[in-house]
Amino acid sequence: MEQIGRYRILDELGRGATGVVYRAQDPAINRVIAIKTIRLSDFTDEAERDRLRERLFREAQSAGILSHPNIVTIYDISEENGLAYIFMEFVDGPPLEKILNSSEPLLPEGVLSILRQIALALDYAHKKGIVHRDIKPANILIHESTLAKITDFGVAKILSQQMTQSGVMMGTPNYMSPEQVQGHAVDGRADQFSLAVIAYEILTGEKPFVADHLPSLLYRIVREEPVPPQRLNPTLSPQVEVVLRKALSKSAGERYPTAVEFVDSLAEALNANPGWHPLPRSGAQSLPTSGGAAPIFHPSPAASTISMSDSAPEPVRTPPMLPPRPLRQDDVESRNPLLKSLLWMLVGIGLVGLVLFGAQKFLFNRNSEPVATTESPSPPGKTSDQPVSKPSPVGESRAPNQTAQEPPKSPPTTQPETTQPETPKPETTKPAESAPSEPTPPTTPRREVSTLPPPIVVKPGADKTVQFLTDPSGAKVTVDDNPALTCKAPCMLQLPAGRHALNVQLPGFRSYPRVFNVPQDGDIFLQLSKASGTLSVTSNPPGATIEINNEMQSKRTPALFTLPPGTYHVRVARNGAFLDFDAEIRDQAVVVKNVSF
Repeated sequence: MEQIGRYRILDELGRGATGVVYRAQDPAINRVIAIKTIRLSDFTDEAERDRLRERLFREAQSAGILSHPNIVTIYDISEENGLAYIFMEFVDGPPLEKILNSSEPLLPEGVLSILRQIALALDYAHKKGIVHRDIKPANILIHESTLAKITDFGVAKILSQQMTQSGVMMGTPNYMSPEQVQGHAVDGRADQFSLAVIAYEILTGEKPFVADHLPSLLYRIVREEPVPPQRLNPTLSPQVEVVLRKALSKSAGERYPTAVEFVDSLAEALNANPGWHPLPRSGAQSLPTSGGAAPIFHPSPAASTISMSDSAPEPVRTPPMLPPRPLRQDDVESRNPLLKSLLWMLVGIGLVGLVLFGAQKFLFNRNSEPVATTESPSPPGKTSDQPVSKPSPVGESRAPNQTAQEPPKSPPTTQPETTQPETPKPETTKPAESAPSEPTPPTTPRREVSTLPPPIVVKPGADKTVQFLTDPSGAKVTVDDNPALTCKAPCMLQLPAGRHALNVQLPGFRSYPRVFNVPQDGDIFLQLSKASGTLSVTSNPPGATIEINNEMQSKRTPALFTLPPGTYHVRVARNGAFLDFDAEIRDQAVVVKNVSF
């Protein structure tokens, strides 16, 4: 294919289950774009194909309203000969999938920057009522090594809905939310779940849910918890597990209200251990979306087959859905690597309990021995010396002291009768006298070990990491006119709480001063405007041609031109006569030139 409409095909960017993605050029404005094709001819039912075409156009149009620096813009859509063409922004950079497959892991600041940019884009789209449904590293493009852009907005949604109705579940299984697996209605929190899966994978080098077969993978997504991330990456603090577990909750209602709140909490948890760093991806790959001949575990009859993602071969139809078989012992052990550790821990607790019970019974029997020996009045002094010399418990050393003080008060003949009822007294009255032994209870450290750490709360006055995003990127960001608080957007700065003055500068664009508050204002996104001035050229009589910097303009006098700041050489000509002059254009200024022939 050499041309699609007026667009000239330059090369092929990739192939997937739904079609091909091309890099093309718009000759009208000399702009490079990407064209994605979707094969409508895969649907043999003509009525179904017409419904898909109508919804595809409608959803692509709604996605076209998404104007955000971290979302790939959709320009146009058309259909011809059973192929739908989506014309979109071309991103000069690899997908995150390719970056993760490299041997070098991302830098810590790069990880937070990418996650925060994705979260900002997702929350922006969710407020517009658009859910992506297929957030994965392959759908996140990194433009010029700094700017993250999400592609396939709108397209993923319509394909997900349509393919589900036709018996095909769209989406890459490793990144799908439990509600997607079960065929339930989804909202923006499903995209947050997928983003949390990406975050887990970047930090640990492992996907949170993996399996050799598709039914096992879907079961784990719906039922099982992932391995704590600090076990895979010891540089992570325990707070990271708390944050990721919340974002990966099986119930959407238990996740964070927004994706940005999730990333903010994750950043705070990561910063709890300043030496943290991500790990490179291991050899575990994403499970293909097609299930082959394996039955799919799915509690809902909404879908019985899963199709491949864009980076995979064609979808393969599988047999009808079967109910899940009962779990065997080997299944449980393979699905939960923590089960054996848990069982050994329970056995250990039981053994400790038996030892404590035996020790308590032994001490109780030892406490009763001095009572039997004090029935003989002749050796009271010896009975008091023996227990004191032993490193025995508190109750055992006090009972003999009590018997040593009793002989002077009562005759020896009555001592057996008085000592018998006084045996419980040392147990009830003496512990109150032994205050020094009580402040060391053994239960306090056990509570701290068994409970999860509390969620992180940003205290007033504490430093907060603020990310600065500009469209276009590359602007110089300066806070409070402090050279030490300067960076190139997109970037992050650690700022104290309070009011701050911001100045953003980019050659060719207007300076952008702004005041913001920390921590009230989280991420700062600035849409920069190109610096320009206006040149007004009139002539008497009108209709003269105009050249600017030796380039003929299509407009004739009177005419207005919006130009970047600078000095321009202008020639106005009519009927062979011409007049040259220089015009200095300043930002937001209007220069008026009137020529008479």
